[in-house]
Amino acid sequence: MVEPRVFRWANGSVVEEDWCDPHAGSIRVADSWLVVDGCAVSLERHLERFATSLAAVDSALDARAFAADAIAMIPADGRWFPRLEAIDYGEGALLRFHLRQAPTALTDVTLATASRDPRTQTNVKGPDLAALGALRRELDVGEAVILDDGFIAEGAWSSIVWWQDDTLHVVDSSIPRLPGVTEPTIRAHVEFIGAPVVAATVRPEDLDGAEVWALSALHGIRVVTEWRDGPAVHIEPGRVDYWRQQYLNRRQLWSSEQVRSQS
Repeated sequence: MVEPRVFRWANGSVVEEDWCDPHAGSIRVADSWLVVDGCAVSLERHLERFATSLAAVDSALDARAFAADAIAMIPADGRWFPRLEAIDYGEGALLRFHLRQAPTALTDVTLATASRDPRTQTNVKGPDLAALGALRRELDVGEAVILDDGFIAEGAWSSIVWWQDDTLHVVDSSIPRLPGVTEPTIRAHVEFIGAPVVAATVRPEDLDGAEVWALSALHGIRVVTEWRDGPAVHIEPGRVDYWRQQYLNRRQLWSSEQVRSQS
């Protein structure tokens, strides 16, 4: 395993950190994605989400230029899980880039319903990552499901979707949650083939007999094999295999020049 490397954005260029704690500073915005041999799924969505959130923190920071220089540092071979972030720095923010090898991607997961909601900013990825990770460890489970007034909102580090009657269901937009990247990527293909997508407001017990997926950039689609002390989930043979392949088919090669051209 290659040791992670941390870089900071300084005077318009990426400089490797060699003097500070890489965990120092409160995280204001963060985004990560999976890179396999230079290819990624929906990278443009990740960068747009990062840039939009960063603009609210410090409009003077150039998210695209930073991302382009960071992406140029990702090796062309291997599996990587890079992360862009903005952390508190004096009266403004400091941009940093973590170059990390990707952990093993999983295909299934066990869920548990969280008894509390530690989120403070439901529409920005970054500020709540540590608290959500702690919640998962506290439950000792693959993914914790966050509820909003008793209704399913999202996983700690994932989006939750489910299939009932051959229809893909997603959490209704009235429920506060992070704007995911993997979910709209899956939805795009569902809509392309003309299959129905329904937005719903449900409690965990409403998913008894449903096939439930946890979606994330690292793992793609993880099918839920157990919901601890929750609904009895179902797995339709072959379904997740088909959709996982459709998702992987959306991988494309990305370069720093492409990122700059989209600025």
